[in-house]
Amino acid sequence: MAARRLLIVMLILLGISSVIAFVVPEPQRNDPATDQAPVTGTTGSTGVPAESGATGKAGTTGEDGTGKRKGEPKVSEPEAARSGGVPIETVTLGGEKPARIEAEAGTRMIITVRSGEGSDVEIEDLGLAGFADPYAPAVFDVILPPEPGRYPIGAPGEKPSAVIIASS
Repeated sequence: MAARRLLIVMLILLGISSVIAFVVPEPQRNDPATDQAPVTGTTGSTGVPAESGATGKAGTTGEDGTGKRKGEPKVSEPEAARSGGVPIETVTLGGEKPARIEAEAGTRMIITVRSGEGSDVEIEDLGLAGFADPYAPAVFDVILPPEPGRYPIGAPGEKPSAVIIASS
């Protein structure tokens, strides 16, 4: 009698799971949402492609004075196109001279902060914080305030590794 009840319960569970499997759609392999990780301002999400150094517009300088940090690849056209025309900048913590990122006030940009060691990262005066380590950079999707300003990027209590200079 107990074996019969167990068999009935198992058949009911099998039926329920079959219905759920039939109703829930199968994930699509070509879904664009799976090609790129979400970009947030408060986590160190991964999946954003490697970009060039913190270059911004004309007049910016990296470690070598060319606008590109040593050892970092250039932005390719497909990567720029994937961002939907939103400027993407990459900063590495611990540089000797802070990189300059020039932008227009009120614009949106995506900033990836890399770190050779695990470190908290903040963008002062914008209220954004995250964590970066060698395996997962901190990624910030930023909309700059409409007024001009300077926004240092770096580890709390350390000198800035980059500064966003927003002008009108």
